[in-house]
Amino acid sequence: METFPFSLYHRNIRIMKNLVTLLFVVSSCLVFSQTADNETDSLRSAEPWTWANATKYVKFSPLEVFSVVPTFGIDYEVKMKNGSGLQAGIAGIPPTLQILAGEAFNGYDKMGGYKLRFEGRAYMPVKTNRYISGGISFRHLIIRDIVAVGMEEVIGEFGEPTFAYFMNVPMVFNRFNTHFEFKYGFQKVIDNSVLIEMYMGLSLRSVRVQTNSELPTGSGVPDQRGMWTLTDGHKLTYPVPIFGFKFGFLAPSWMGGK
Repeated sequence: METFPFSLYHRNIRIMKNLVTLLFVVSSCLVFSQTADNETDSLRSAEPWTWANATKYVKFSPLEVFSVVPTFGIDYEVKMKNGSGLQAGIAGIPPTLQILAGEAFNGYDKMGGYKLRFEGRAYMPVKTNRYISGGISFRHLIIRDIVAVGMEEVIGEFGEPTFAYFMNVPMVFNRFNTHFEFKYGFQKVIDNSVLIEMYMGLSLRSVRVQTNSELPTGSGVPDQRGMWTLTDGHKLTYPVPIFGFKFGFLAPSWMGGK
């Protein structure tokens, strides 16, 4: 059984530390961008803000289950001072639901992973159910497949590689997706219990592929078939418009709610 590479683990830790740092910078900007009216309202509040008495929400994203990469996750939002908020989420990517891993698309043996996300929000001073936000999400897909590795490579007349024969080698590919998201949304709490949220915005996405699988000496890996590029070291950055829907509820006391 192939273990997760130690160097890759430390690289992921460094990536997450950078993402968390950037999130708090964005969140701080959002907090201090609130209007003087909001600050006045806070001063008038009879009860000073504390983490214990802060309003907290638990949310789910049903559309993620029907996305290209089906995901099950949960988000937790804490309302901060001056009409701001912080939200964090975690999600799992169950291998049994990954249609793209099937023979009709990519033909992988197995695909799964996890997703982490952080977001800072600024709610509008008048229409308090509207907000703007900046956030970061990190997805790690772990793809396992048997790859036909070329042996005794020869460069053809036009520079194309050819191989004398192939060997089937089990390989693990790590596909890292980092998303920087900017959103405008609407969040409504009904009867002080149920929550409905809709949003739209723009996501700047960065993709990086890495494999630490050992290959036979002198071998070469041809470009992999399927919808995704799995060449070691592959990088790609591109923008994507986003929209979404969440539902949830006020966090109960056993989840830190009031």
